Amino acid sequence: EKPCAPAELRFVTPLDAEVTLTEGKYHQVRRMFAAVGATVLALHRESFGALGLGDLPAGQWRELPLDTFGPR
Repeated sequence: EKPCAPAELRFVTPLDAEVTLTEGKYHQVRRMFAAVGATVLALHRESFGALGLGDLPAGQWRELPLDTFGPR
């Protein structure tokens, strides 16, 4: 398995961290934290590429235009 692109880590509090990935692999965040003996209790995705969540409440969804990610 080839290595992933580097991640950026910022501690928000001693127990909360913000991780920024430019390329994510299967369970990458959980595996990175497990490698240093830490457990991930919850994950929250704020954006997917240029598509941000904005004020979308947790558990909700919205329809996207067909051209959101470019032409088909």
